Amino acid sequence: MTPKRYISLDISTNTGYAVFHDNKLIKYGVFTKKVKEYKANIKSYKDFPKEYPDNYLVTANTISTMCINIILANDIDYVVIEHPEQSKQRMSQRLLEWMHLTLVQKLKKLKIPFKYILVKDWRQFVNCYISHWPDLHEKNKQIRKIKNKTGKKIAMIEGKRVGRINQKKLSIIIANNTYSLNIKNDNIADAINMGRAAYELQII
Repeated sequence: MTPKRYISLDISTNTGYAVFHDNKLIKYGVFTKKVKEYKANIKSYKDFPKEYPDNYLVTANTISTMCINIILANDIDYVVIEHPEQSKQRMSQRLLEWMHLTLVQKLKKLKIPFKYILVKDWRQFVNCYISHWPDLHEKNKQIRKIKNKTGKKIAMIEGKRVGRINQKKLSIIIANNTYSLNIKNDNIADAINMGRAAYELQII
């Protein structure tokens, strides 16, 4: 039986969340906890900031606690979490994995049911790929041509600055169109689209 109320979480230092009741979006938002003295370019032991790894632990525990607080405050029956993918930076990957670990430990302790969903699973379901949107794909091609022709970083069309539509922007477009919203944050959009896909794919 599908739980009446569930939450989808896009875990990061800017965690997006979306709360659904009977498959209806009722609440969404984002919360942030940056890493103190974060340094991504670690080439030697000499590059580690003196705060490491305590700074990572603080952020991981803070983010997971924020997640739990939202879960408990909204009487959540089930939690859907986006599975972490491989990062280009090993330090970012380390932080992300620690955030997931601390959250899972808390969910297990509180006996709150949860499941993971892959990025490709929810993107495929909501059609979050530029190649699947001919109009947007063509617009990106026009913008690229203009930038190559002018040599400028920002393209101008009819006197207006325009930028390429990437997957983050497309996720926002899809969430806004589906639920008649006006959000501008891709972390929130991802959580919304993820929650919708999880329900329709019967992951929860």
